[in-house]
Amino acid sequence: MICYENVKIHQVTTRDGEYNDKKKKYITFTKLKTTEKLIFEDCYCSLEELAHEVRHAVLRSPEDKIKVSFEAKLEY
Repeated sequence: MICYENVKIHQVTTRDGEYNDKKKKYITFTKLKTTEKLIFEDCYCSLEELAHEVRHAVLRSPEDKIKVSFEAKLEY
């Protein structure tokens, strides 16, 4: 059986600008601002459960990117 350890799901948000109330216009940034937020951390022994958790993270925020990392090992 394959066990997935150190499963981490990060939500990556990228902003290219923001609205400035004082100037009454949209200001674009010279560099994109990205924020990475850890939204899930656990271990799984089933690929189906892992896929379900990734799907749930994507549906929670469809406009942002989701970054998934894990370690897989074989258990007897």
